[in-house]
Amino acid sequence: MLATRFERLLKAAAALLSVLAVTFTAAGLYLYGLSRQLPDLDPQSVAFKPAETSVVYAADGSVLAEWHAEQDRTVIPIEQMPQHLQDAVVAIEDERFYQHEGVDLQGIVRALRANASSGEAVQGGSTITQQVVKLLFTGNERTLARKVKEALLAYQLEARTDKRRVLETYLNLVYFGEGAYGVESAAKRYFGKRAADLDLSEAATLAGVIASPARYDPIAHPEAARERRDRVLRKMRELGMISEEQFAAAAAAGIKLAARPDAGGQFAPYFVEHVKQQLIERLGSETVFEGGLRVHTTLDPVLQRHAEEAAHALLPDKDDPEAALVCLDTATGDVLAMVGGRDFSKGQFNLAVQGKRQPGSAFKPFVLVTALAQGVKPTDVFEATPYSTRVKDGIWRVQNYENEKTAPAMTLAAATNWSVNAVYARLVMKVGPDNVVKMAQAMGIDTRLEPNPAIALGGLTTGVSPLEMASAYSTLATGGIRREPVAITKVTDRTGAVVLAPVREDRRVIPAAVAKTASAMLHDVVEQGTGQAAKLPVWAAGKTGTTQAYRDAWFVGWAGRLCTAVWVGYREGQVSMTDVHGIKVTGGSFPARIWQRFMSKAIADYQNPRASDASAAATGSADASLAQVRICTQTMLLANERCPDVVEIYLDPSVAPTARCTEH
Repeated sequence: MLATRFERLLKAAAALLSVLAVTFTAAGLYLYGLSRQLPDLDPQSVAFKPAETSVVYAADGSVLAEWHAEQDRTVIPIEQMPQHLQDAVVAIEDERFYQHEGVDLQGIVRALRANASSGEAVQGGSTITQQVVKLLFTGNERTLARKVKEALLAYQLEARTDKRRVLETYLNLVYFGEGAYGVESAAKRYFGKRAADLDLSEAATLAGVIASPARYDPIAHPEAARERRDRVLRKMRELGMISEEQFAAAAAAGIKLAARPDAGGQFAPYFVEHVKQQLIERLGSETVFEGGLRVHTTLDPVLQRHAEEAAHALLPDKDDPEAALVCLDTATGDVLAMVGGRDFSKGQFNLAVQGKRQPGSAFKPFVLVTALAQGVKPTDVFEATPYSTRVKDGIWRVQNYENEKTAPAMTLAAATNWSVNAVYARLVMKVGPDNVVKMAQAMGIDTRLEPNPAIALGGLTTGVSPLEMASAYSTLATGGIRREPVAITKVTDRTGAVVLAPVREDRRVIPAAVAKTASAMLHDVVEQGTGQAAKLPVWAAGKTGTTQAYRDAWFVGWAGRLCTAVWVGYREGQVSMTDVHGIKVTGGSFPARIWQRFMSKAIADYQNPRASDASAAATGSADASLAQVRICTQTMLLANERCPDVVEIYLDPSVAPTARCTEH
């Protein structure tokens, strides 16, 4: 009995040993085979993957841009990379680079703990050696086989090559954003100097970019890049790579970027860069610059030319404030035209998309729509005298601007026409700031909003962009249907397979009757209110906006299928526009005039076969459910020929007055 059991144990052990022997033999053979695939890491013979140019097309099929990878790479030896640059990259990307043997088990555990505690991916476990292997061989395929192969190759690579050569290869391969591959190209692109001449602050800035070239781009996102740089410096200090004095000096330094080389007259450069950043975020920089993509966009070249002409014609001087413009097709959400500033070669920060500026009274339509949805009527009368009330931060006092036409009391319609602050201050307290925030976000404002009463007058913690404002106003233009703005219609790879396409979804966020009434009231703003400089030969609606000290000025509105937001101000921000060509810049001045100049041409020339015919909801014209009436704003009755203040508005017949004014 015992002998039989012993024999079984021997057989089981023998079988297990056989399986282990086969497994280790197979693994050894596999590892040997992989080791035979390793390249010579001499900089002159690095086996780069073949890359193919990506092409960007406008809506009419014309080529907007071509994106290349290798054209902006200069390979240099590690001797030309300053030690503080090497240290910065090691500190933030792989702090145990000089201790591990290609794969860092401690680093993996540390990353798992950090990610688990934060609830998101804040650290990665890949080493610099593994990144080199991925860049040269395994690519970005997310499979277990690829990760195993990557780890085995990393071990073999370090067994055959010293650390300096691995780091040298990595710093010549990795992408730093803005089309720059390798530290030499990145140093020239961002700082206009050789990598050998980078100081500590500049080196830390470049090291910080690697993790996310789009997010930490010092040109497009200077604040995020600075925060990331400081994180790199803190890590270097923690690891003993720099002293406290070196840290303090580098952290105090500003990020001084070199002037961008002339864009060569590239057409619609701000729009093209906007598309590029979106694709890098979604597909990764390698795919964008090496994948042979065919990127089909929504840009209408005819409207783009009209937009640039209008933005630059009225503010031609180099000392003038700049204009940003975004035009959307309300029937599709397509971005048809985009102007992000005066000169892309001198200022790549896209004021149309990245510029978060205070909207002033251009934010009032969100309060208006909230009020109408709660049952407030355009004919309701509000006090218009200066207003004050206690809020959590103290007393909120509201004065009317000097250009507002005011009376002791007026209707909501009249207050909208003349953008009367005191009325809207009372209105926001009536409807609730939190409800205004919800409405603005439902309509298309993506920026995080705080429910403070000051939002009624456009006093936001963080400003909003022209793209957001155009998108939100489009929701009114469509009769309450929300459509996300879209700049890319389709992206295909080198084989023609679709790799990215927008998901278009229509969502009703405002009752149709509410959107119609608000549209009619904003039409009156153009016809007889603060936006009269924006009048068109066709039906149009919109709203002006001017911030304190004349720092920002807006006009946002729509006509036909086109909704356009125009912002005017100085790129630096916090600069008053009190004397521009002899006037104080308000929303009803240059922004409204630019809007009118652009829209008058755009409406006539725009043709889009993808868009359905504009409906009554899209144009804001009347329908059978609403009646157009002329109301005396003093008596709130039907106006006669002698009434001094009259507003034309569309109202539900059940609430429209029937008696005629006899006081005038």
